[in-house]
Amino acid sequence: MDRVIVRVKRGLNLAIRDAESSDPYVLIKMANQKLETRVVERNINPEWNEDLALSISDPHLPVQLFVYDKDKFFDDKMGEAEFDINPFLEVAKKRLELEGLQDGTIITKIEPNRQNCLAEESQIVWKDGKVVQNMFLRLKNVESGEVELQLSMENMLGLLRIRVQRGINLAIRDTFSRSSDPCVVFQMGKQKLKTRVVKRSLNPEWNEDLTLCISDPPLPVQLFVYDRDIFSFDDKMGEAEFDINPIVEAVKMGLEGLPDGTTIRTILPNRQNRLVERSQIVWKDGQVVQNMALRLKDVECGEVELQLRWIKLPTPSGL
Repeated sequence: MDRVIVRVKRGLNLAIRDAESSDPYVLIKMANQKLETRVVERNINPEWNEDLALSISDPHLPVQLFVYDKDKFFDDKMGEAEFDINPFLEVAKKRLELEGLQDGTIITKIEPNRQNCLAEESQIVWKDGKVVQNMFLRLKNVESGEVELQLSMENMLGLLRIRVQRGINLAIRDTFSRSSDPCVVFQMGKQKLKTRVVKRSLNPEWNEDLTLCISDPPLPVQLFVYDRDIFSFDDKMGEAEFDINPIVEAVKMGLEGLPDGTTIRTILPNRQNRLVERSQIVWKDGQVVQNMALRLKDVECGEVELQLRWIKLPTPSGL
């Protein structure tokens, strides 16, 4: 599996949804993935220049793009488009064959037609040692507007499965019930994952698996706990950050054949990490696994227990 980086560059002549302008942002969807840009306030020709990373499990699925005007209660639609990622992936598979091409060489062209949303010819080129596709998409179901994108490829090291096990002695945020309705949010770069909400519990048990795509070099993972509210903003219940470099380094050691349960590395609590107690990286069931308990900061109390498990990707063919 690889990731396609969708650079959302800018919008052109977008629709007006407020008095004289709009507050637009872009939502990209593919299968169950949803990725958003930031909001650019009061601008119908916004420049985002923001990278969104799509994990490609089925290249035949279309990528959907939606533009919305950010409002306090309900966001207004400002058009949508759809594009086929297959032409780009087919060229990217031949990347090794393209080494040595002159920078800026056009590899293939895709013409606008009734089936795609292209506003003009889209070119797939060799640029800065990688395959890149530039495109302008004409928004449909709206009076006007285009969005400029650029596609490029990012290789992944693997997948990190985070089992969110439980929270311990979390903070009270609902004074009436003397409890909270907690959920956990993980963020790494542009990736954002969220557990379900456990109602009225300061010691919730999620036992829920979330998966992050890891590239090289790996970024730190941020963890946030929130109390879910229906009629107001979710209340913060603390946060933490953890470094996944130790588990990535263990994976790179090539540990196949170790006895099950072998301890690879022990990480002790210190002022830099949020560990409650020592965290061990072990070889278990043919995978590298790390258990950790994190003490939440910026809150009166609370801990979260996690288990990290490295999921090795199949050897890519050509990519």
